Amino acid sequence: MKKKAFKEILKYVRVIVFFAVITILVEAVNYVMVQPGYARYIIHTVDNPDDGSDYDCIVVGASHGRASIDPHYFLEMEYAVNPINMCIQGATVIDNYYMIREACNNNDVKKIILELDYQYWNKNLKRDSDFGDLLVYGQLPFTSLKMEYIVSQLMDKDFRTIYFRRYAFAKNWKTAKKYMAIKKTDEYKNFQIEGVAGIETEGPYQGLGFFYRTKVTDKKGKLNPSPWTYDDLNPKVQKYFQKIVKYCKDNGIELICVTTPIPPSSVVSGAANEADTYFKQICDENNVRYIDGNLIKNEILNVSDDDFSDWEGHMNGELAEQFSEILTEILMKEDNSEYFYSGYDECIEAIKVRGNEN
Repeated sequence: MKKKAFKEILKYVRVIVFFAVITILVEAVNYVMVQPGYARYIIHTVDNPDDGSDYDCIVVGASHGRASIDPHYFLEMEYAVNPINMCIQGATVIDNYYMIREACNNNDVKKIILELDYQYWNKNLKRDSDFGDLLVYGQLPFTSLKMEYIVSQLMDKDFRTIYFRRYAFAKNWKTAKKYMAIKKTDEYKNFQIEGVAGIETEGPYQGLGFFYRTKVTDKKGKLNPSPWTYDDLNPKVQKYFQKIVKYCKDNGIELICVTTPIPPSSVVSGAANEADTYFKQICDENNVRYIDGNLIKNEILNVSDDDFSDWEGHMNGELAEQFSEILTEILMKEDNSEYFYSGYDECIEAIKVRGNEN
C-alpha cells in the first residue's frame, strides 16, 4: 500500500519537476531574447530608479495612456514629486494589475492613474498576435510575483500559448530608447527619434515622447464601431479591475481612472460612449474617481479630428501636451465640474455645433 502511495506521489513530483524545468528554460530564453525590451526597461526602472528615490505616482494603461499623458506636468505643477508613465502599448487591465504590484513592491506609491481603454474590456477582442492578455508576463523579473502570475494563469489558453511561444515574438520588440524619457526639445519631440533613456530635467523625470503630426494619418480610415454592449464585457477583465481597486484600498493608494479623448467623429458615432458610461458606473460603485476625457469642454481642451495620429484615438503631440496640462489641473481640484459637459448628449450637440468633426 505504501509503495503504491509512493508511486502516486512520484507521479505528481515528476509533473512538478517537468514544469519547473520548462519554466527555467523559458525564462532563460526569454531573458536572452527580449533584451532590451521597452516593457522590461520600464519595469527595471521602477525596480531601480536612477537617483535612488521612490516613485510616488505612476500612470499605467495601454497605448492611449502612453500617447496622451506626460507626467512631467505632474512634476511641474506639483501634483507629484516623482511620477512615471508605465503605460505599454497593448497592455490590458490584467497587465496593469501586475505592473502595479511590481511598482508598489519597490516604491512608496501614493497615487495611481489607471488609463482605461474600452477595446480591452471586450471578450470578443481579436488581437494581432498571440500575446493575448499577457503582454507583461515575459517582462516581469523572476520573483514570487511572477510565480503567482504563472500559477494564477497557467490553465488559461492565452497564457499557455504565450508561455510556450514567447521567444517567437521577442524580436518584434522596440528598444527602450525610442520610447522612454525623451527630451522635451524640438529635436526629440517625436518618440520615433532615438533619445537617451533616464534623462533628468529639473528633478526626476520619466516622461514620454509623442507623435508630432499635423493631421490624422488616414483621413479615409474607418471609425471604430461601438466597442461592446454590456453582454460583451470580459468577466476576466472585470475581475482584475476589482483586484486593482482592492489592492489600492488595502495599501492606502489613491486610484484615479482616466479615459483619454478620442476623435470627435468617433464620439458622435458612439464609438466609446457606452463604454465610458460603464466605466463611470463601476468607478462610482467602487468609490473610485473617474475622469472622462471625452467630456472635457471644448473651450477648455480644443479637440478636433486633426489632432489625432490615427482613428483609434492616439493623440498628436500638441494635443497630448494640452491634455496632460488640463488633466493635471483637474486632478488637483476636488470640485472640477466646470471642466466637463453634463453627459454625452450635451457633448455630441456641442461637437455638431462647432463642426470640427469630419
